[in-house]
Amino acid sequence: MGSSCAIDYEINTNLFDPLCVRASIMYLPKDEPEEVKLLMERIRGKEEDLGHNHTVRDEYALINEQIRNSQGFDVDFSKFRYLFDFFPAFLDETDVADAPETDGEFFGRLCKEAIEDYNKKEGTSFEFVEVEKANVYSNSGYVYFITFVAKDTRDHNQTKIFQAKVIHVYCREIEHSFCRLKPGQEDSKNVAKKLRVQ
Repeated sequence: MGSSCAIDYEINTNLFDPLCVRASIMYLPKDEPEEVKLLMERIRGKEEDLGHNHTVRDEYALINEQIRNSQGFDVDFSKFRYLFDFFPAFLDETDVADAPETDGEFFGRLCKEAIEDYNKKEGTSFEFVEVEKANVYSNSGYVYFITFVAKDTRDHNQTKIFQAKVIHVYCREIEHSFCRLKPGQEDSKNVAKKLRVQ
């Protein structure tokens, strides 16, 4: 499976752009099928335990604000009463992967490709360890926002958290949009440079 790598850290919210990521509610309130109600309980617990009564408009604004602020990686799905087309993946299931591969195994494969691209570009030697979590945006295909752990084989196997955005449009190759260290961590290369300068 081929892959390419480009950098696009920003969330595109232009509805006329095919790369747009803007969550929409999948079912009108109270019209959800029973399996969706059960899925929502699994994501956020029982609705009566939420402690808020946001309107559909409030939730729509809140999820899209969280998507923009975290660039798709850190969304608190426990705050929502409704199912959006932007949702958390269950790593032990086969919702986006083809059985017998689980979603966790599928995302792990994508992360291995992403960290390989990152190593080539940055001259590093990280190795994939495990998937922490993944968010999925479902539109005319999928956009995966995967958070994962990798170890630096040149730095005593010190682990770092990475983020990868992967686009899988139906009937096309999977495209690795970017792979990066999760913001807020220092790259061990940069730490070594700072220590040499001091």
